[in-house]
Amino acid sequence: MNFEIVTVGKIKKNFIKNGVAEFKSRIERYSSLTFFPIQEEPLLKGASEEVILHKEGERILSKVPRDGLWVALDRQGREMDSLEHFAFLNAQVQKGMKKIYYLIGGPLGLSPAVLNQAHHRLSLSRMTLTHEMSALFLIEQIYRYLNNRAGEKYHK
Repeated sequence: MNFEIVTVGKIKKNFIKNGVAEFKSRIERYSSLTFFPIQEEPLLKGASEEVILHKEGERILSKVPRDGLWVALDRQGREMDSLEHFAFLNAQVQKGMKKIYYLIGGPLGLSPAVLNQAHHRLSLSRMTLTHEMSALFLIEQIYRYLNNRAGEKYHK
């Protein structure tokens, strides 16, 4: 299975870039993982949040291929512990799924149009995380899954 992490906006903080690079290099032993940044809309004073979400959503809908499973990260999504996430991913493998797109919104989240097009909604935490922290948290969980699936020992 291949993974794509779609983020509204690029990862800018060096400590997160370093963590992402570390886990990405570990993942490459097992699978392919790529980042797919989507241009974010500037949060200008007086700008309508609805318009911003709509523009970002249109970019996602027009640029992200539909050749895999879309999993939208959303605070209203299903919370899973690591073992539940493993089971979810194993079920996708058993169904023959070849690619999973994890969609991470910007500061305002994902547009309703994107959420409605997603096959699943996942909440990483009830706490609010930046899109950058969400990406780092998610990539670590993907590594954890692949490592476990290979029968290797990673931190429990």
